[in-house]
Amino acid sequence: MDGSASGRRAFVAATQLTPEARQENAATLVAILGLGTESAAETLNLAVTVTADPESPEAQNIAREVIELLSRTVRHASTSAPDSGSAVELVIEPAAPRTTSEAKVYLSVTADQVVISTNPQSPASCEPIPPILALLTACYASAATLYNAIGGILPFELPDPLIVRFGELGVNAQSLARPIDIGHAYLVGAGAIGNGFLWAARHLNFSGRLEIVDDDSVSSGNLNRQIWFERDDIGKAKVDQLKAKAQPSFPNLEIVPRRGRLQNLPERTDGPWLRRLIVAVDSRRARRELQNEFPGEVFDASTTDIREIVLHYHHQPTKHACLSCIYEPDDEEFTREQHIAEHLGVTIDEVRTERISCAVALAIVTRFPKVQASEIEGMAYDSFFKRLCAEGQLGVIADKRTIAPFAFMSVLAGTLLALEVVRRLGDETAKRDFNYWRLSPWFPPLGRRRVMRPKQLGCAFCGQPIMAAVNAALWHPPISADSR
Repeated sequence: MDGSASGRRAFVAATQLTPEARQENAATLVAILGLGTESAAETLNLAVTVTADPESPEAQNIAREVIELLSRTVRHASTSAPDSGSAVELVIEPAAPRTTSEAKVYLSVTADQVVISTNPQSPASCEPIPPILALLTACYASAATLYNAIGGILPFELPDPLIVRFGELGVNAQSLARPIDIGHAYLVGAGAIGNGFLWAARHLNFSGRLEIVDDDSVSSGNLNRQIWFERDDIGKAKVDQLKAKAQPSFPNLEIVPRRGRLQNLPERTDGPWLRRLIVAVDSRRARRELQNEFPGEVFDASTTDIREIVLHYHHQPTKHACLSCIYEPDDEEFTREQHIAEHLGVTIDEVRTERISCAVALAIVTRFPKVQASEIEGMAYDSFFKRLCAEGQLGVIADKRTIAPFAFMSVLAGTLLALEVVRRLGDETAKRDFNYWRLSPWFPPLGRRRVMRPKQLGCAFCGQPIMAAVNAALWHPPISADSR
Protein backbone atom coordinates (compact mmCIF):
# COMPACT_ATOMS: atom_id res chain seq x y z
CA MET A 1 0.00 0.00 0.00
CA ASP A 2 2.40 2.61 -1.23
CA GLY A 3 1.70 5.87 -2.97
CA SER A 4 4.46 5.41 -5.57
CA ALA A 5 4.19 4.97 -9.32
CA SER A 6 3.35 1.30 -8.77
CA GLY A 7 -0.25 2.45 -8.51
CA ARG A 8 -0.78 0.84 -5.13
CA ARG A 9 -3.17 2.56 -2.77
CA ALA A 10 -1.56 4.86 -0.23
CA PHE A 11 -1.88 4.03 3.44
CA VAL A 12 -3.27 6.92 5.47
CA ALA A 13 -4.34 6.43 9.08
CA ALA A 14 -7.61 8.23 9.75
CA THR A 15 -6.81 11.14 12.02
CA GLN A 16 -8.14 10.79 15.55
CA LEU A 17 -6.83 14.17 16.66
CA THR A 18 -9.67 16.14 18.15
CA PRO A 19 -8.94 19.74 19.18
CA GLU A 20 -8.41 18.49 22.74
CA ALA A 21 -5.98 15.80 21.61
CA ARG A 22 -4.01 18.38 19.60
CA GLN A 23 -3.98 20.59 22.67
CA GLU A 24 -2.46 17.79 24.74
CA ASN A 25 0.31 17.29 22.18
CA ALA A 26 0.95 21.02 22.11
CA ALA A 27 0.99 21.12 25.92
CA THR A 28 3.80 18.55 25.83
CA LEU A 29 6.01 20.92 23.84
CA VAL A 30 4.95 23.86 26.03
CA ALA A 31 6.18 22.04 29.13
CA ILE A 32 9.35 20.62 27.56
CA LEU A 33 10.46 23.63 25.51
CA GLY A 34 8.76 26.58 27.15
CA LEU A 35 7.03 27.51 23.89
CA GLY A 36 3.81 29.44 23.75
CA THR A 37 0.71 27.34 23.16
CA GLU A 38 0.10 28.66 19.64
CA SER A 39 3.73 28.22 18.68
CA ALA A 40 3.74 24.65 20.03
CA ALA A 41 0.57 23.78 18.11
CA GLU A 42 2.03 25.20 14.91
CA THR A 43 5.23 23.21 15.43
CA LEU A 44 3.21 19.98 15.24
CA ASN A 45 1.02 21.18 12.36
CA LEU A 46 3.07 19.31 9.82
CA ALA A 47 2.99 16.38 7.41
CA VAL A 48 5.16 13.26 7.35
CA THR A 49 5.64 11.00 4.35
CA VAL A 50 6.72 7.39 4.76
CA THR A 51 8.31 5.66 1.77
CA ALA A 52 8.60 1.87 1.72
CA ASP A 53 9.12 -0.79 -0.92
CA PRO A 54 5.60 -1.90 -1.98
CA GLU A 55 6.94 -5.40 -2.63
CA SER A 56 8.35 -5.81 0.89
CA PRO A 57 5.82 -7.00 3.51
CA GLU A 58 8.35 -6.23 6.26
CA ALA A 59 8.85 -2.63 5.13
CA GLN A 60 5.11 -2.16 4.67
CA ASN A 61 4.40 -3.44 8.19
CA ILE A 62 6.82 -0.94 9.68
CA ALA A 63 5.39 1.85 7.52
CA ARG A 64 1.85 1.12 8.71
CA GLU A 65 2.91 1.10 12.36
CA VAL A 66 4.78 4.40 11.96
CA ILE A 67 1.78 6.05 10.32
CA GLU A 68 -0.57 4.79 13.05
CA LEU A 69 1.72 6.33 15.67
CA LEU A 70 2.57 9.63 14.01
CA SER A 71 -1.01 10.26 12.94
CA ARG A 72 -1.69 10.71 16.67
CA THR A 73 0.96 13.43 16.88
CA VAL A 74 1.16 15.47 13.66
CA ARG A 75 -1.41 16.81 11.23
CA HIS A 76 -0.83 14.24 8.49
CA ALA A 77 1.10 10.98 8.13
CA SER A 78 0.86 8.84 5.02
CA THR A 79 2.68 6.81 2.41
CA SER A 80 1.60 9.46 -0.10
CA ALA A 81 3.10 12.93 -0.11
CA PRO A 82 0.51 15.66 0.60
CA ASP A 83 -0.02 18.44 -1.93
CA SER A 84 1.29 20.97 0.57
CA GLY A 85 4.60 19.10 0.97
CA SER A 86 6.16 17.15 3.82
CA ALA A 87 8.25 18.40 6.71
CA VAL A 88 10.15 15.12 6.66
CA GLU A 89 10.28 11.88 4.72
CA LEU A 90 11.01 8.56 6.40
CA VAL A 91 12.62 6.24 3.86
CA ILE A 92 12.61 2.53 4.69
CA GLU A 93 15.52 1.22 2.67
CA PRO A 94 16.17 0.09 -0.01
CA ALA A 95 13.34 2.33 -1.23
CA ALA A 96 14.44 5.63 -2.75
CA PRO A 97 13.20 9.04 -1.57
CA ARG A 98 10.13 10.39 -3.38
CA THR A 99 9.68 13.88 -1.97
CA THR A 100 11.55 17.16 -2.15
CA SER A 101 11.53 17.68 1.62
CA GLU A 102 14.93 18.73 2.93
CA ALA A 103 14.64 16.60 6.07
CA LYS A 104 14.95 12.89 5.43
CA VAL A 105 15.35 9.96 7.80
CA TYR A 106 16.59 6.60 6.53
CA LEU A 107 15.70 3.30 8.18
CA SER A 108 17.72 0.15 7.53
CA VAL A 109 16.54 -3.17 9.01
CA THR A 110 18.43 -6.44 9.41
CA ALA A 111 17.61 -9.49 11.51
CA ASP A 112 19.91 -8.19 14.26
CA GLN A 113 19.45 -4.44 14.36
CA VAL A 114 17.85 -1.27 13.08
CA VAL A 115 19.85 1.74 11.93
CA ILE A 116 18.11 5.13 11.82
CA SER A 117 20.04 8.02 10.28
CA THR A 118 19.77 11.21 8.26
CA ASN A 119 22.13 9.59 5.75
CA PRO A 120 21.42 6.58 3.49
CA GLN A 121 22.64 3.36 5.11
CA SER A 122 22.10 0.20 3.08
CA PRO A 123 20.92 -0.86 -0.39
CA ALA A 124 19.93 -4.26 1.02
CA SER A 125 16.31 -5.31 1.37
CA CYS A 126 14.49 -4.98 4.68
CA GLU A 127 15.04 -8.33 6.41
CA PRO A 128 12.20 -10.23 8.13
CA ILE A 129 11.87 -9.62 11.87
CA PRO A 130 9.18 -10.68 14.37
CA PRO A 131 6.11 -8.39 14.16
CA ILE A 132 6.54 -7.09 17.73
CA LEU A 133 10.10 -6.02 16.83
CA ALA A 134 8.68 -4.28 13.76
CA LEU A 135 6.45 -2.32 16.15
CA LEU A 136 9.41 -1.54 18.42
CA THR A 137 11.30 -0.37 15.31
CA ALA A 138 8.37 1.84 14.35
CA CYS A 139 8.41 3.49 17.80
CA TYR A 140 12.09 4.43 17.51
CA ALA A 141 11.65 5.47 13.87
CA SER A 142 8.68 7.67 14.83
CA ALA A 143 10.73 9.40 17.51
CA ALA A 144 13.61 10.09 15.10
CA THR A 145 11.21 11.24 12.37
CA LEU A 146 9.44 13.70 14.68
CA TYR A 147 12.78 14.95 16.01
CA ASN A 148 13.93 15.84 12.51
CA ALA A 149 10.53 17.13 11.41
CA ILE A 150 10.58 19.83 14.10
CA GLY A 151 14.19 20.75 13.45
CA GLY A 152 15.86 18.97 16.35
CA ILE A 153 14.67 21.55 18.89
CA LEU A 154 14.13 19.06 21.72
CA PRO A 155 16.44 19.54 24.74
CA PHE A 156 18.70 16.61 23.89
CA GLU A 157 20.69 15.48 20.86
CA LEU A 158 19.47 12.42 18.99
CA PRO A 159 22.31 10.06 18.05
CA ASP A 160 22.95 9.92 14.32
CA PRO A 161 22.93 7.09 13.52
CA LEU A 162 20.58 5.71 16.17
CA ILE A 163 21.26 1.96 16.29
CA VAL A 164 18.78 -0.34 18.00
CA ARG A 165 20.34 -3.76 18.52
CA PHE A 166 17.72 -6.39 19.21
CA GLY A 167 20.20 -8.40 21.28
CA GLU A 168 20.17 -5.61 23.89
CA LEU A 169 16.53 -6.46 24.62
CA GLY A 170 17.68 -9.75 26.13
CA VAL A 171 14.81 -11.80 24.73
CA ASN A 172 15.29 -14.79 22.45
CA ALA A 173 13.65 -14.08 19.08
CA GLN A 174 12.31 -17.65 18.91
CA SER A 175 10.35 -17.11 22.13
CA LEU A 176 8.35 -14.35 20.42
CA ALA A 177 6.61 -16.94 18.26
CA ARG A 178 5.84 -19.47 21.00
CA PRO A 179 2.53 -19.71 22.90
CA ILE A 180 2.74 -17.98 26.29
CA ASP A 181 0.23 -18.76 29.02
CA ILE A 182 -0.17 -15.67 31.22
CA GLY A 183 -2.55 -17.53 33.53
CA HIS A 184 -5.04 -15.31 35.34
CA ALA A 185 -3.69 -11.77 35.23
CA TYR A 186 -5.04 -8.31 35.97
CA LEU A 187 -4.10 -5.31 33.81
CA VAL A 188 -4.78 -2.19 35.87
CA GLY A 189 -5.05 0.91 33.71
CA ALA A 190 -6.72 1.08 30.28
CA GLY A 191 -5.02 4.34 29.33
CA ALA A 192 -1.98 5.02 27.20
CA ILE A 193 0.36 2.27 28.45
CA GLY A 194 -2.48 -0.25 28.84
CA ASN A 195 -3.45 0.46 25.22
CA GLY A 196 0.19 0.15 24.17
CA PHE A 197 0.58 -3.17 25.98
CA LEU A 198 -2.29 -4.76 24.08
CA TRP A 199 -1.28 -3.06 20.82
CA ALA A 200 2.07 -4.86 21.14
CA ALA A 201 0.72 -8.10 22.58
CA ARG A 202 -1.47 -8.61 19.51
CA HIS A 203 1.78 -9.68 17.83
CA LEU A 204 2.31 -12.41 20.46
CA ASN A 205 0.46 -15.64 21.18
CA PHE A 206 -0.86 -15.02 24.69
CA SER A 207 -3.35 -17.38 26.28
CA GLY A 208 -5.16 -17.34 29.60
CA ARG A 209 -7.43 -14.73 31.14
CA LEU A 210 -6.66 -11.02 31.30
CA GLU A 211 -8.94 -8.79 33.37
CA ILE A 212 -8.66 -5.12 32.43
CA VAL A 213 -9.51 -2.89 35.38
CA ASP A 214 -10.24 0.84 34.99
CA ASP A 215 -13.11 3.08 36.01
CA ASP A 216 -12.56 5.86 33.46
CA SER A 217 -14.24 6.72 30.17
CA VAL A 218 -12.60 7.70 26.89
CA SER A 219 -12.27 11.46 26.57
CA SER A 220 -11.44 13.49 23.47
CA GLY A 221 -8.09 14.41 25.00
CA ASN A 222 -7.08 10.72 25.18
CA LEU A 223 -6.90 10.19 21.43
CA ASN A 224 -3.38 11.55 20.99
CA ARG A 225 -1.82 8.58 22.79
CA GLN A 226 -4.35 5.81 23.54
CA ILE A 227 -3.77 3.91 20.33
CA TRP A 228 -6.82 1.61 20.21
CA PHE A 229 -9.37 4.38 20.75
CA GLU A 230 -11.10 6.43 18.07
CA ARG A 231 -13.53 9.33 18.00
CA ASP A 232 -16.53 7.02 18.18
CA ASP A 233 -15.28 5.73 21.55
CA ILE A 234 -15.49 9.11 23.31
CA GLY A 235 -17.71 8.94 26.38
CA LYS A 236 -17.67 5.14 26.57
CA ALA A 237 -15.98 3.02 29.23
CA LYS A 238 -12.32 2.42 28.41
CA VAL A 239 -12.39 -1.21 29.50
CA ASP A 240 -15.40 -2.02 27.33
CA GLN A 241 -13.95 -0.37 24.24
CA LEU A 242 -10.52 -1.90 24.74
CA LYS A 243 -12.11 -5.34 25.07
CA ALA A 244 -14.22 -4.83 21.95
CA LYS A 245 -11.34 -3.60 19.82
CA ALA A 246 -8.53 -5.85 21.05
CA GLN A 247 -10.27 -9.20 21.57
CA PRO A 248 -10.35 -10.19 17.85
CA SER A 249 -6.52 -10.05 17.85
CA PHE A 250 -6.30 -12.55 20.73
CA PRO A 251 -7.89 -15.87 19.77
CA ASN A 252 -6.39 -17.70 22.76
CA LEU A 253 -6.70 -14.98 25.41
CA GLU A 254 -9.92 -14.16 27.21
CA ILE A 255 -10.12 -10.42 27.82
CA VAL A 256 -12.53 -9.44 30.59
CA PRO A 257 -13.50 -5.76 31.10
CA ARG A 258 -13.90 -4.72 34.74
CA ARG A 259 -15.15 -1.17 35.14
CA GLY A 260 -14.13 -0.02 38.58
CA ARG A 261 -11.12 -0.02 40.86
CA LEU A 262 -9.05 -3.07 41.67
CA GLN A 263 -9.52 -2.33 45.37
CA ASN A 264 -13.31 -2.69 44.95
CA LEU A 265 -13.50 -5.94 42.99
CA PRO A 266 -15.77 -8.50 44.67
CA GLU A 267 -13.17 -11.30 44.47
CA ARG A 268 -10.74 -9.28 46.58
CA THR A 269 -10.05 -11.27 49.75
CA ASP A 270 -7.56 -11.41 52.59
CA GLY A 271 -5.88 -14.35 50.87
CA PRO A 272 -3.48 -14.54 47.89
CA TRP A 273 -6.05 -13.61 45.25
CA LEU A 274 -3.92 -11.21 43.17
CA ARG A 275 -1.37 -13.61 41.71
CA ARG A 276 -0.26 -11.63 38.64
CA LEU A 277 -0.57 -7.85 38.21
CA ILE A 278 0.31 -5.78 35.13
CA VAL A 279 0.51 -2.11 36.07
CA ALA A 280 -0.28 0.69 33.63
CA VAL A 281 -1.74 3.41 35.87
CA ASP A 282 -0.84 7.10 35.74
CA SER A 283 0.55 8.15 39.09
CA ARG A 284 3.22 7.15 41.57
CA ARG A 285 0.72 7.24 44.42
CA ALA A 286 -1.61 4.88 42.53
CA ARG A 287 1.27 2.41 42.14
CA ARG A 288 2.01 2.50 45.84
CA GLU A 289 -1.65 1.81 46.58
CA LEU A 290 -1.57 -1.18 44.25
CA GLN A 291 1.42 -2.56 46.17
CA ASN A 292 -0.78 -2.47 49.27
CA GLU A 293 -3.00 -5.06 47.58
CA PHE A 294 -0.20 -7.64 48.08
CA PRO A 295 0.26 -8.75 44.45
CA GLY A 296 2.28 -11.92 44.02
CA GLU A 297 3.96 -10.90 40.77
CA VAL A 298 4.23 -7.41 39.29
CA PHE A 299 4.97 -6.24 35.74
CA ASP A 300 5.13 -2.44 35.61
CA ALA A 301 5.91 0.28 33.06
CA SER A 302 5.77 4.06 33.44
CA THR A 303 6.89 7.15 31.54
CA THR A 304 8.68 10.32 32.62
CA ASP A 305 7.37 13.15 30.40
CA ILE A 306 8.72 12.42 26.88
CA ARG A 307 12.22 11.41 27.89
CA GLU A 308 12.26 8.08 29.60
CA ILE A 309 10.49 4.79 30.26
CA VAL A 310 10.87 2.80 33.46
CA LEU A 311 10.30 -0.95 33.62
CA HIS A 312 9.96 -2.73 36.96
CA TYR A 313 9.36 -6.37 37.83
CA HIS A 314 9.26 -8.34 41.05
CA HIS A 315 7.67 -11.45 42.51
CA GLN A 316 6.98 -12.17 46.14
CA PRO A 317 8.56 -12.81 48.48
CA THR A 318 11.44 -10.61 47.37
CA LYS A 319 14.54 -9.24 49.06
CA HIS A 320 14.60 -6.37 46.59
CA ALA A 321 12.49 -3.35 45.64
CA CYS A 322 8.69 -3.43 45.48
CA LEU A 323 6.43 -0.92 43.69
CA SER A 324 6.44 1.34 46.74
CA CYS A 325 10.25 1.33 46.78
CA ILE A 326 10.47 2.23 43.08
CA TYR A 327 7.80 4.94 43.29
CA GLU A 328 8.56 6.38 46.71
CA PRO A 329 7.15 9.84 47.46
CA ASP A 330 9.39 12.69 46.34
CA ASP A 331 9.38 16.48 46.31
CA GLU A 332 8.22 16.62 42.71
CA GLU A 333 5.19 14.51 43.54
CA PHE A 334 4.33 16.80 46.47
CA THR A 335 4.72 19.88 44.26
CA ARG A 336 2.51 18.36 41.62
CA GLU A 337 -0.25 17.47 44.07
CA GLN A 338 -0.08 21.00 45.44
CA HIS A 339 -0.25 22.29 41.87
CA ILE A 340 -3.42 20.30 41.16
CA ALA A 341 -5.01 21.39 44.45
CA GLU A 342 -4.39 25.08 43.75
CA HIS A 343 -5.80 24.97 40.23
CA LEU A 344 -8.90 23.00 41.20
CA GLY A 345 -9.56 24.93 44.39
CA VAL A 346 -9.38 21.88 46.68
CA THR A 347 -7.07 20.87 49.52
CA ILE A 348 -3.95 18.82 49.00
CA ASP A 349 -5.37 16.17 51.36
CA GLU A 350 -8.35 15.82 49.03
CA VAL A 351 -6.03 15.37 46.04
CA ARG A 352 -4.21 12.63 47.93
CA THR A 353 -7.40 10.62 48.22
CA GLU A 354 -6.94 10.24 44.42
CA ARG A 355 -10.68 10.22 43.66
CA ILE A 356 -13.09 13.14 43.46
CA SER A 357 -15.80 12.76 46.08
CA CYS A 358 -19.39 13.95 45.68
CA ALA A 359 -18.78 16.98 47.91
CA VAL A 360 -15.61 17.95 46.07
CA ALA A 361 -17.30 17.49 42.69
CA LEU A 362 -19.99 19.97 43.71
CA ALA A 363 -17.32 22.43 44.84
CA ILE A 364 -15.33 22.07 41.61
CA VAL A 365 -18.29 22.88 39.36
CA THR A 366 -18.62 26.28 41.01
CA ARG A 367 -15.16 27.08 39.61
CA PHE A 368 -15.64 25.23 36.32
CA PRO A 369 -19.34 25.67 35.39
CA LYS A 370 -18.94 23.74 32.11
CA VAL A 371 -18.32 20.58 34.15
CA GLN A 372 -21.11 18.31 35.41
CA ALA A 373 -20.68 17.11 39.01
CA SER A 374 -22.16 13.71 38.23
CA GLU A 375 -19.64 13.29 35.41
CA ILE A 376 -16.54 13.82 37.55
CA GLU A 377 -17.59 12.19 40.83
CA GLY A 378 -15.29 9.21 41.37
CA MET A 379 -12.86 10.35 38.65
CA ALA A 380 -9.14 10.40 39.42
CA TYR A 381 -7.79 13.89 40.09
CA ASP A 382 -4.98 13.18 37.62
CA SER A 383 -7.41 12.33 34.83
CA PHE A 384 -9.62 15.33 35.48
CA PHE A 385 -6.68 17.70 35.67
CA LYS A 386 -5.27 16.42 32.36
CA ARG A 387 -8.69 16.82 30.78
CA LEU A 388 -8.94 20.45 31.87
CA CYS A 389 -5.45 21.07 30.51
CA ALA A 390 -6.41 19.53 27.18
CA GLU A 391 -9.54 21.67 27.01
CA GLY A 392 -7.51 24.80 27.71
CA GLN A 393 -9.48 25.64 30.86
CA LEU A 394 -6.35 26.03 33.01
CA GLY A 395 -4.18 28.13 30.71
CA VAL A 396 -0.54 27.12 30.28
CA ILE A 397 0.55 24.33 32.61
CA ALA A 398 4.28 23.59 32.65
CA ASP A 399 4.15 20.50 34.85
CA LYS A 400 6.26 17.70 33.37
CA ARG A 401 4.42 14.98 35.27
CA THR A 402 1.07 16.27 34.05
CA ILE A 403 1.83 16.29 30.34
CA ALA A 404 0.88 13.33 28.18
CA PRO A 405 3.67 11.55 26.29
CA PHE A 406 3.44 11.22 22.52
CA ALA A 407 1.78 8.05 21.19
CA PHE A 408 5.01 6.39 20.13
CA MET A 409 6.40 6.70 23.66
CA SER A 410 3.34 5.16 25.31
CA VAL A 411 3.29 2.35 22.75
CA LEU A 412 7.02 1.76 23.24
CA ALA A 413 6.41 1.49 26.99
CA GLY A 414 3.61 -1.00 26.34
CA THR A 415 5.80 -2.94 23.90
CA LEU A 416 8.64 -3.23 26.40
CA LEU A 417 6.11 -4.34 29.03
CA ALA A 418 4.85 -7.08 26.69
CA LEU A 419 8.43 -8.18 26.01
CA GLU A 420 9.00 -8.36 29.77
CA VAL A 421 6.09 -10.77 30.05
CA VAL A 422 7.77 -12.89 27.36
CA ARG A 423 11.08 -12.75 29.25
CA ARG A 424 9.60 -13.88 32.56
CA LEU A 425 6.95 -16.35 31.36
CA GLY A 426 8.04 -17.60 27.96
CA ASP A 427 11.83 -17.50 27.58
CA GLU A 428 13.81 -19.80 29.84
CA THR A 429 17.10 -18.60 28.28
CA ALA A 430 16.56 -14.91 29.10
CA LYS A 431 18.47 -13.14 31.85
CA ARG A 432 16.22 -12.24 34.77
CA ASP A 433 18.73 -10.95 37.29
CA PHE A 434 17.27 -7.43 37.38
CA ASN A 435 14.13 -5.67 38.50
CA TYR A 436 14.57 -2.18 37.01
CA TRP A 437 15.40 -0.84 33.55
CA ARG A 438 15.39 2.71 32.23
CA LEU A 439 15.05 3.27 28.48
CA SER A 440 14.27 6.10 26.07
CA PRO A 441 12.76 6.36 22.57
CA TRP A 442 15.52 8.84 21.75
CA PHE A 443 18.49 6.62 22.58
CA PRO A 444 19.42 2.97 21.96
CA PRO A 445 18.27 0.37 24.51
CA LEU A 446 21.25 -0.78 26.58
CA GLY A 447 21.17 -4.06 28.44
CA ARG A 448 23.85 -2.88 30.85
CA ARG A 449 21.37 -0.38 32.29
CA ARG A 450 19.29 -3.22 33.74
CA VAL A 451 19.90 -3.28 37.48
CA MET A 452 18.63 -4.89 40.67
CA ARG A 453 17.20 -2.09 42.80
CA PRO A 454 17.37 -2.76 46.58
CA LYS A 455 14.60 -2.15 49.06
CA GLN A 456 14.24 1.45 50.16
CA LEU A 457 14.75 2.12 53.84
CA GLY A 458 11.47 3.26 55.31
CA CYS A 459 9.38 1.95 52.39
CA ALA A 460 5.68 2.36 53.16
CA PHE A 461 5.09 -1.30 52.25
CA CYS A 462 8.06 -3.60 52.76
CA GLY A 463 9.56 -1.33 55.42
CA GLN A 464 6.59 -2.07 57.69
CA PRO A 465 7.12 -5.28 59.74
CA ILE A 466 3.41 -6.17 59.80
CA MET A 467 3.01 -5.71 56.03
CA ALA A 468 6.16 -7.70 55.36
CA ALA A 469 4.97 -10.54 57.61
CA VAL A 470 1.55 -10.71 55.94
CA ASN A 471 3.17 -10.61 52.51
CA ALA A 472 5.55 -13.46 53.38
CA ALA A 473 2.66 -15.55 54.70
CA LEU A 474 0.59 -14.96 51.57
CA TRP A 475 3.31 -15.86 49.08
CA HIS A 476 5.21 -18.69 50.72
CA PRO A 477 6.39 -20.79 49.04
CA PRO A 478 7.36 -18.36 46.24
CA ILE A 479 5.19 -18.37 43.11
CA SER A 480 8.23 -18.65 40.88
CA ALA A 481 11.94 -19.38 40.99
CA ASP A 482 14.35 -16.96 42.65
CA SER A 483 16.07 -16.45 39.30
CA ARG A 484 13.15 -14.26 38.31
